[in-house]
Amino acid sequence: MDARRYLQHNHRDELKADSRANKRNKTPRKPLTRREQEERKQALLLWSRRVITALKLLFAGVVLGGLMWSLPKFWAWLDRPIAHVGIGGTFHYLRQEEVQSKLEPFLHSRFFVLDLHRMQRTLESDAWISNVRVRKFWPDRLEVSLEEEVPVARWLSSELLNADGKILTPRPGMIFDDLPVLGGPKGREREIMQQYMTLSLQFRPLSLKVEAVNLTPTGSWSFRVGGVNVQLGGDELIERMQRFSRLYYSKLKSSWEEVKSVDLRYQDGIAVAWLDDNRTTGRLAND
Repeated sequence: MDARRYLQHNHRDELKADSRANKRNKTPRKPLTRREQEERKQALLLWSRRVITALKLLFAGVVLGGLMWSLPKFWAWLDRPIAHVGIGGTFHYLRQEEVQSKLEPFLHSRFFVLDLHRMQRTLESDAWISNVRVRKFWPDRLEVSLEEEVPVARWLSSELLNADGKILTPRPGMIFDDLPVLGGPKGREREIMQQYMTLSLQFRPLSLKVEAVNLTPTGSWSFRVGGVNVQLGGDELIERMQRFSRLYYSKLKSSWEEVKSVDLRYQDGIAVAWLDDNRTTGRLAND
């Protein structure tokens, strides 16, 4: 028992001695210089930046992966099929069903790939459509507004003309008996329409309606106004019309319903034929 205590006591003494020896042999820690402190601070800052950059890249990768996964579904939600079509305009000669059938091939396309320019060209290819405006509104609506051509006159035996001289082919069931009749060589429709417009303006103050205008291949004009056939000729058209207006007011207006035809192709007057066979055809001199 005494021997065990002795050994333990001896072991504790050795440990204390070793501890005192270590303290004596241990050199004191030298404090860091300012430069070393700055370098250590910069190293710590660089490390923290790298960690933050790595975290940002990791976050960006997660976000990008999420977008790559959800983009097709999101795009399908944005690029929707056309579900609503509005067609506006005043329909006298066209039917909405006809316009709808022309639009039908395009409506299989989704919103962002819908070709509005091609759609507009397709509609404008119809001779009875003068102007078209096509717009789309997200998410799924298409708006079409159009203007019809307006026939102004009949052309030859079976066709029509608009105000610009464009030929229009009547649709089945269309009747235009109240329109004036224009005639002349093919290719001169615009010129003949312009002449009709000019004559209509000149006769408007006289309360007379132009019912027909014709141009012969030789360039001679004739027209029918107020039921009377008038030969105008091919030269000095404005001067001859002015002469007609003066003579109409002075001598023809009161008996216009009795006039059969008028010939303006004279230099010094107008030749008038009457419906009454007993009334002699004669020339009325200029006033």
